[in-house]
Amino acid sequence: MEKKMPYIKITKDGPYLVYGVPQMVQETITPDENGVSIRYTQGRSFEIKEIPTALCRCGQSRNAPYCDGTHKQANFDGTESASFEPILEGAEAIEGPNLTLMDNEKYCAFARFCDAGKRVWNLVLDGTPDSDKLAIREACDCPAGRLMMFDQQGKAIEPDHPVSIAVIEDGGLKISGPLWLRGGIRVESEDGRSYEVRNRQTVCRCGYSDNKPFCNGAHASARFHAQTPPEGGEV
Repeated sequence: MEKKMPYIKITKDGPYLVYGVPQMVQETITPDENGVSIRYTQGRSFEIKEIPTALCRCGQSRNAPYCDGTHKQANFDGTESASFEPILEGAEAIEGPNLTLMDNEKYCAFARFCDAGKRVWNLVLDGTPDSDKLAIREACDCPAGRLMMFDQQGKAIEPDHPVSIAVIEDGGLKISGPLWLRGGIRVESEDGRSYEVRNRQTVCRCGYSDNKPFCNGAHASARFHAQTPPEGGEV
């Protein structure tokens, strides 16, 4: 049976295999003068030439974001522990006058866009036009989809992402972040089951998440730095 593309296949204690994704770029979380995340800055592009392209998930490749086989020597344990239930199943609802924010903190990628102003949870409760506008922006900038915004009719408010992978770097903390899957990329487990297809989600590339394959922010406490060669070369 033909696999539905685009998708990423998880291999046992090995890399992510990427099928049907046309673009992979670096996106850097950029803070303001107070250290609050305010935007993404797009950087270099990475080639997706092979089908499939193997991307590192153990965190130790010397050719990140690509796999270089280091997981074999590192005895990487890539055991999946995430739920196959829809992300809304475990989410908390924060209901404001005009918007409802759903929050499933198991999927936090620690991007910190939610901290601007009064913070997204308080902004939703405010209900003013300015607060609603900022709350929507902060929820939509959450790369993991931990934060999901809905209007009064229950319709999801989502950014229009093209199918692509973003390799996140954190300019505020000066560390490397997860892989950001955008535009409805399916994630297939090593046993062939599919996780919920979502518009935005982040998968771990440091190897430390306890919600594999998804990011849970562990890269921040681990001070993860991906070994990414200079543009145009390999280490």
